[in-house]
Amino acid sequence: MLLGFVKLHLGRLSTAYAVSTAGSIAGQLYPIATALAINGVLEQHYAAIGWLVACHFAALVLEVSAKMLDTRVFARVYADIAGSFVRRAHEEGLDPSIIAGRSALSREYVTFLERDVPAVLFALVGLTVSLGALFWLDPAIGAACLVLVVPLLAINRWLARRSLALNRGLNDRLEREIDVLRRGRPDAVQRHFRALGGWRVRLSDVEAKAFGAMEIAVISLFVVALTRLAQGDAIRAGDIYAIFAYLWKFVMALDQVPQLVQQMAKLRDLNERLAH
Repeated sequence: MLLGFVKLHLGRLSTAYAVSTAGSIAGQLYPIATALAINGVLEQHYAAIGWLVACHFAALVLEVSAKMLDTRVFARVYADIAGSFVRRAHEEGLDPSIIAGRSALSREYVTFLERDVPAVLFALVGLTVSLGALFWLDPAIGAACLVLVVPLLAINRWLARRSLALNRGLNDRLEREIDVLRRGRPDAVQRHFRALGGWRVRLSDVEAKAFGAMEIAVISLFVVALTRLAQGDAIRAGDIYAIFAYLWKFVMALDQVPQLVQQMAKLRDLNERLAH
């Protein structure tokens, strides 16, 4: 179902994602531009500051353009998705309470396209640029980052399985919410919201566990990086700054993965639910 709406708005979505991705790439190059500026100033080559100014200006223009474009594109997409879904649901003769519940859930499609797809793109850009820069600055640290990816894949595979099961339980409850509220029985309403809270707590717990396991692996990465720099030859100040800036960018991109895995699991259940 989602794929059909993506095809319908492919031109608009592609433009919005392209501008956002370009802004992200410009932002990811900022540490390299800063390193060149630092090294240039220390070596009295002041023209190197131009790289920093150009990078910052490019990122600014692209990010402002992306924000203005996104609002226009995704407002149009949401109007089409919600209208199409409600019309089809009425034609199929679904109960009004189910239509209302699923209509609210359909907003998750737009949230996915507007927030989660760019987040995936930004994470991929962050990981790619960070790894490329680290291999260029110090191949040993870049290799350590690649090794770290292996346990992180295992952690997020476990998270994906748990999230899918928990999101199914949560969405079952949300789908029945309109009917529970319409009946208005105090005990039933209280049980409903307690159950919703329970599902959300379980989702939060599995995400927190995955995040904690990932951070333990990240600590080892910084120990390796510091040890490597202590053993290395003379490194310029700008290079040291860039190495740690890209390590942080690499880690920040990884930190987004558990939340994105949860959203993908939620969308998978939603797509199965609304496709019928």
